[in-house]
Amino acid sequence: MLPEYKFLGITLYYWGYILAFAADFLFNLLWYRKKFGFGKLKAFLSTALVIPLGYGLILVMSLVHKGGVNWVRAVLFIPLAVYIICLILKTNYAKTFDFLTPTACINHGVSHIFCIFQGCCYGYPAEHGVWNEDQHATLFPIQLVEAASILLICLFIVLYAKKRDYNTHGVAYGQHLLLFGLTRFIYEFFRDNTAVRWELSQFQYYCIAEFALGLIGLIVVYAALKNKPLQEKHPLLFREDIDEWTRLKMLFGRKKSGAAA
Repeated sequence: MLPEYKFLGITLYYWGYILAFAADFLFNLLWYRKKFGFGKLKAFLSTALVIPLGYGLILVMSLVHKGGVNWVRAVLFIPLAVYIICLILKTNYAKTFDFLTPTACINHGVSHIFCIFQGCCYGYPAEHGVWNEDQHATLFPIQLVEAASILLICLFIVLYAKKRDYNTHGVAYGQHLLLFGLTRFIYEFFRDNTAVRWELSQFQYYCIAEFALGLIGLIVVYAALKNKPLQEKHPLLFREDIDEWTRLKMLFGRKKSGAAA
């Protein structure tokens, strides 16, 4: 087994997380930040904050609703985590979200590879698979399949952003939710997770919600980007040249001036 550390009921496996974060920083600092015009400091800080914040928010939720800390749940809190980062670093939300979405994919994909070594997230017994010391059986390596698919999703998001000259206006997360929800839903059939209703696991219901949210989000964003009257009426919603603090000040300033008139 690899080195591990337990904190607030969460088991941290050093090498998986260390290599995942190393991949995040290398990807963002050496290449991706330049495509979005982020300086080294803001790229470093946003990369360092997004995953811990996402897990931190789900940890707070788990104190109210006991369900454990899992990426399937944590991914739903990434939008709030990114917004907090935007307020801290004074960056634009849509632009920062598109920049950080591949980070979430890379972190998930790389760290999930190490589930094979830790024996967690395992699949059903199979004739051809990986020996699991904890279960004393040869199990289907669904961890590696999921890791590969999430990295392919990351590649798709990056290539799409490149095609759009890295001006994707906040669609990256919708793409992530839709594709991750779909693939993880399928992978759950290869795991022995407890079914809660209609032979579906709790995680599969999360996946259905993520797929639906991703699809709705993409439809709304694409429709809004094609709606010129809406853009003219609410220009603040579409401007990517201002940070979120400035947007809030302009928005509330406009409301106050409108109320005074």
